[in-house]
This record gives sequence, structure tokens and C-alpha cells, in this order.
Amino acid sequence: MLPVALRPLVLFAAAMCAATVLTLSGCAPVSTAATTQAAYGGELTLRPQGSPDVLLLAVSGRCPTSCKAPDDNIDYLTPRGTLKAVQNTLEAQGLSVVNYAVASHLDRHTVRTVVQAQIGAGRTVPADQDGFLQLEARLTTAYADWIRGRSNPTRIVLLAHSHGVVWTHALTRAHPEVPVSAMIDLDGVCDFWAMDNRRFIQAYVQAYVARLGRNPWGFNLADSCGSVRVGNLRYDLKDVVYPNVLADLEVQSVHLLGGSGTVMANAPYDSLQNIRTDGTRVGIQTYRSEGETHSSVSSPNGKALAWVEARLTELSADWKPVSPLVLPQP
Repeated sequence: MLPVALRPLVLFAAAMCAATVLTLSGCAPVSTAATTQAAYGGELTLRPQGSPDVLLLAVSGRCPTSCKAPDDNIDYLTPRGTLKAVQNTLEAQGLSVVNYAVASHLDRHTVRTVVQAQIGAGRTVPADQDGFLQLEARLTTAYADWIRGRSNPTRIVLLAHSHGVVWTHALTRAHPEVPVSAMIDLDGVCDFWAMDNRRFIQAYVQAYVARLGRNPWGFNLADSCGSVRVGNLRYDLKDVVYPNVLADLEVQSVHLLGGSGTVMANAPYDSLQNIRTDGTRVGIQTYRSEGETHSSVSSPNGKALAWVEARLTELSADWKPVSPLVLPQP
């Protein structure tokens, strides 16, 4: 979804910047836009034994229109092999990685109908699926135990597809104290997101405010699409990269797919390049994957993932593995 105001002008500017669509070296330099060491006033210590160099957190997208979303939304990035492909890229650098993946849903839920096409023939997923609240808890625990006050903090990498991109961007907005080394956005879209999730979010916030007297995130999570102001324009949250994110790797599918003399529409698709809260694109790289659909950009064997893996290899080249604190045996 495009900014509410002057969307045609923004699209034109994005198209001009995308003239060198694959590398975007002039439009999206990789630069340090956030630190990987959270602000801390005390003495730094090594993180504990068993903690990883990288925590890889992932959110899948919406199930097809034939299912009941968001109740039937699942983590499909794990069974597809997408999560493992990204993990393998990091482990190839000698880094230890722990992953955790959730479905596009606010909370833990029980899935009744699994769309087999999302996960592949012969594969299964657990009926009980975690959601954003569990992902958030994993992030804040990692921050408290492995990042804050650590001389060798665990790095955070976020991976998301489709509706999942809204959730990962919400996570970085809600927790500016947590440094994110890399965010991977696979064709993030807002179509149907509010319709699917608004009632769950509003009920949760209402109950939370009744108990503790405040919004748990500090912004209206239910209004994540079209809600973020950058300059004089409003953007969808999934298009805005917050200062605590060092690097953003954005993949887009294309509007029209052609082949054998035929042309067909690809829907939905991400039509707008990501932007920083200050209006720049520092640390953002965008790749438009010609010939791949909204779904296929999340394939571990596709061109889009190959681009992600290459860029992530470059980004993580100086992420040196550091041994955690080994406690003496009693």
C-alpha cells in the first residue's frame, strides 16, 4: 500500500530510483544506521554459555483466501525451508544461530485447516501456532539476557513474508531499545491485514489497559497500515524502517508476469520501496524479482532468496563469532 498523500509522485520517485533495480548502489547504500550494542551505563560482561551469535526471528504471511484468516495462518517459512536457507547463510560465516518462527496472528492459536500448497506435499505443521505476542516475548527475553550490558551481544535478524512484514516492522517500532542487525522483507503487503487482525488487537489492548493502564506498544498496532508519518506523507508500517534497524533487505515481486506470449497479473505485490523515518533510504537495499510471484519470492530455491543470501553474506562478513561466558563446573 502506498502513502495516503501524493502516492503517484512517490511511485514515480521510487521507479526512478529503481532504474538499477538489482543493486541500487546509489539509492540504498549499506551504512550504519543503528548500533548493535544497546545503550548501557554499567560494566559490560560476556553473554552466558549457550547463547547464540544470532537470533533469527521469522513471521510468515496470510493463508490463501479459501482459508479462515488469521485463525488458520501458519508458520510456513519453516517447512518451506526458507528459514533454514537464511540460517545456513549465517552459519556459513561461522556464526551460531538460534531460530524462532511464528504465524501471522497476534497470539497463540489452534489451526483447523492447513492449506497444503503453503507448506509442500507431504509436510505437516503443528496445529498450535505461536504469534506476535510470543515473538515479542522471545525478543525482549533475548534483549535482557543476551544483548543489554553484553560486550558480545547476540545479533537480531528478522525475516518475514507478506503480512509477516507488518508484524516485524511493528516489533522494531515497539522496541527501539533493541538493535536489529538485519531485517529481511519478502514482498510485504497490507491487503486485508487490518481486517484480519484488528479485532484481536483491540480486544488485547483493551484488556491490557484495564490491567495496567497503558497501551503495551505505545502506538495503535491495529492501525499499522497507512499510519506512519514520514515528512508530510503517511506510509504503511511495513514500508518504514526504524532507526534501531541497521540494514533492511527488501524483496518485491512484480505487478505483471510475462511468458510464452501471455501476460498475467500478480497480486498482491509490494509496490513501494521502503523508507527511513527521516525520509532517507540509508541502509536499505531493494530487489525486484522479475518472474517471481508474491508467493514464490519466499521459495528457498528462487532468485529472490539467492539475492537475500548474497546480500546477507556481505552484511554479516564482519560479524565475528565471540565465545560466550563459560561458567566453571561445580
